[in-house]
Amino acid sequence: MMRIEGWLALGLAVGLTLQAEDLTTLDGRTFPSATFRRLDDDRLSVRHAGGETSLYFFEVPEPLRRRLGFDSEAALKRLTLEAARLRGTAVNGAPVLLQPNPGPALLPAARPEVDLVRSARWTGLVPPAPATQLPPVGSGETVPVWDLVNHYRSDPAGSDARYKKRAFRVTGVVERIDKSLATRMVRIFLESPDPAVRPVCEWRIDDKIPAFHTVRDGRTLVGENNRSKWKLLEAGEAVTFEVRGGGLEDGLVELKQAIRKP
Repeated sequence: MMRIEGWLALGLAVGLTLQAEDLTTLDGRTFPSATFRRLDDDRLSVRHAGGETSLYFFEVPEPLRRRLGFDSEAALKRLTLEAARLRGTAVNGAPVLLQPNPGPALLPAARPEVDLVRSARWTGLVPPAPATQLPPVGSGETVPVWDLVNHYRSDPAGSDARYKKRAFRVTGVVERIDKSLATRMVRIFLESPDPAVRPVCEWRIDDKIPAFHTVRDGRTLVGENNRSKWKLLEAGEAVTFEVRGGGLEDGLVELKQAIRKP
């Protein structure tokens, strides 16, 4: 009897995933006419008109998490314990096995649950010296996204004094690409250790490329002419742009006049 009830519950859950609906993630991305299925303990798959996208449960609203059987509170506890284990700290007074040469924790994040899920790339990196202790950035100087984000989320005014209206190079990993409808400008969002502070490069596509568009829900930028199509940029790609700092606005570190460097 219990086995039959289990199969009935599973059937209801699968049925929910097959009902198409519009999804807006917590960072504002929209997936119209989407269906969902759970991939593992932390992720779900979203099938939509543009293809299929994998998201972390912490990126979607709580009602959808519950429908797919995701327990936010239990997952946050599990991730907190895992992060503490990696950093060699203690949780609620309980000792945790120290790791060799543990790196310092991230600066406080605005959305810690998302930060825990995405922190693998940043684990062990040392937070930079405060922006106020550094001179204004120089032309040709390369600034990692890690430094830029940590500066702006801890001291926006001091960071403006170092970066705003100044030319420098920024290096990071592409998260997604947004294309303008009316101009040749695209906005390149770089992966960030804090989803509340996100670097975005404003990049103008060369006039020699007749046409261009994004596919895979903004994860790939494609150029094309009458004879062929080719990839210009893709999510997950490491890039360096020469930029001019535009300051922090609505959680975005604006990087203007971006020119891609090899």
